[in-house]
Amino acid sequence: MAEANYLPYHFVNYLRSPGLQAKAGTIPLAQYLCKTKSNGGNDSATSLIGKLRWMKDGGTGSQMNTLVGGVEVDLALKGQGSGETFIAIWDFMCRNKEQLKKLNVEVCGRRERGDSDTKVVLKTGNVYDLYFKGKSDKAAIQAMIADRFFGIDCIGFTGTFLMFTGEWTKYKGATPRQWADWHCSKKINHAKDIKPLDFMIWTGGGHIAIVDWVWSMVDDKTVKVDVCQSSSGEQIGPQCNEFVHLREGSIDGSGRRQYYISHRGSPRMPVDGHVYVMRRNGFFW
Repeated sequence: MAEANYLPYHFVNYLRSPGLQAKAGTIPLAQYLCKTKSNGGNDSATSLIGKLRWMKDGGTGSQMNTLVGGVEVDLALKGQGSGETFIAIWDFMCRNKEQLKKLNVEVCGRRERGDSDTKVVLKTGNVYDLYFKGKSDKAAIQAMIADRFFGIDCIGFTGTFLMFTGEWTKYKGATPRQWADWHCSKKINHAKDIKPLDFMIWTGGGHIAIVDWVWSMVDDKTVKVDVCQSSSGEQIGPQCNEFVHLREGSIDGSGRRQYYISHRGSPRMPVDGHVYVMRRNGFFW
């Protein structure tokens, strides 16, 4: 636990503005992807990664799963991969395009929240014909990101940010609710005490974000902040929502203050509701 090397907005810029530096070019990872069916699912990614990971480099070399790492591939499949992992997968695909002619996939849309058990198949075909034929490698990968083969979810964003900023040396999995117990357990119960790098954990346990910057107190119970997260709304994927207002609510049975989002900022925060604000001991800007 130590001083952060970067703020969350630096990480957003690394991922999407300008983006990840692959051999195909600079590619923005501007997509939200979560394996949880009620959050859209990861059907496109599953149809690709399940086969691609066992493909041999150049037809006879090491499998992608070995070159990239099995754990790293699993995390990318769930929407929790690091930038380095996505780059390695994209580079592998681009140098093995001939083999992609035999790799058939399903291109799937987001599962509907009210019917999350139903897969939404939009089209099928082989990866080369669907994406690489007649396109630059960069355009092919960007099209695959748009079709939800690659992306990052909310816990993937917070976890890989801690790696990016030097706080963690490896990824540590946890649900948003578990973050409050395992990774950032200090309660922040007054708006005036909120600082950059504090974590916002939705009281229902379904989402997590990070305070990027604190601007000022709006009144004695409301603070204006910038928030970084990965979600799906006005902007899709990693994003920074500026000038969000967090207002103090009541302290619940857990001893944590509930804050409600009285202004969702710009671009508009995709998820509103009530949050806890939690701090990781010894982690600061």
